[in-house]
Amino acid sequence: MRIPSLLAATVAAVTAAGLLSGPASAAAAAPATSNVVKIPISFTVKNTNHTDVYCEYPADGKSYTVRGLVIGPKKAVSAGKAATLYLHAVTWTGDYFNLPIAGHNYAEEMAKRGHVSIAVDRLGYGKSDAVPGLSTCFGSEADVTHQMVQDLKSGNYTLGTGKATKFAKVFTSGSSVGGLIANIEAYMFHDTAGVFNQSWGDFSAGPYALQEAFDANRRCYAGGDLTGRADYATFAADSRDKFYFASATPAVRAKTPKMQPDPCGQLMNLPFAIGADMQRLGDITVPVLITFGDADPVFPPPSAQQMQDRYIGSPKVTNVTIPGASHYPILEANFPVMVNAAHTWLAQNGG
Repeated sequence: MRIPSLLAATVAAVTAAGLLSGPASAAAAAPATSNVVKIPISFTVKNTNHTDVYCEYPADGKSYTVRGLVIGPKKAVSAGKAATLYLHAVTWTGDYFNLPIAGHNYAEEMAKRGHVSIAVDRLGYGKSDAVPGLSTCFGSEADVTHQMVQDLKSGNYTLGTGKATKFAKVFTSGSSVGGLIANIEAYMFHDTAGVFNQSWGDFSAGPYALQEAFDANRRCYAGGDLTGRADYATFAADSRDKFYFASATPAVRAKTPKMQPDPCGQLMNLPFAIGADMQRLGDITVPVLITFGDADPVFPPPSAQQMQDRYIGSPKVTNVTIPGASHYPILEANFPVMVNAAHTWLAQNGG
């Protein structure tokens, strides 16, 4: 059994002096939801890696379909001024941004404020095509994200039964490793209008994250932990409550979807992606928003400040702390702080 020595550099911490903070009641006023639409979207992509992020196993180069939803005001979806492509974390699907939990549906809240969100299931997750567990890594994920960004700009995708919109601006955002993917895409391809990093901190992972990363790698190097599905394993399956929740109510905890298995190619290659991020983060030249929970066991404080200080090429980095939030703030009591931060940042940057 081999576990790369670089694994000691796994995740990162997340909290600093937030520029936007406050109780749940601080949520910005939102218009009615009657004009909000949810439309299926799909992209035909190739599982290739044209980045400089090393992957132990090569991407297979095959064509796959990534599926998700466009969620936003009907007129804004048609107008094509701007959209944000959202990438979920390990153990999730795009449903993280579209939770059927009252008061915790991020994409709906953003739509009420005029923004268009595109929440996809990454390859190997949810409704998107399955891939061999070792044939995907963070370099290939960034490449696939780049293909989707380009398709959103050109209209080369399938939007329900209607005509695909060409979006003038595309922002990228990701939760946890989704934020890592958004970083890589931005400094490799320079085609996103801005990066919204949700709880990704590179080198500042806490002891909890390192322990879970080692355990996930142990299971992956043994072939995975799913019957009938080789080279997939579920990250932190033994400590879901600590991973997911801090201030979430019992009702939210009960309605949170079950954990999804993760492709081992991503879990096993995480150290190489962190190494690339350590070297290249300063090459991101667009506005950046960072949000972290102050009760995150994966990237504990002062991870957010450490990340902010490393986006040295960005014209402006906005750093927001969410009180009482763990690694997934959408589930938590002060989730409106995150909505306010994202709305303000997108409005300031043409999103």
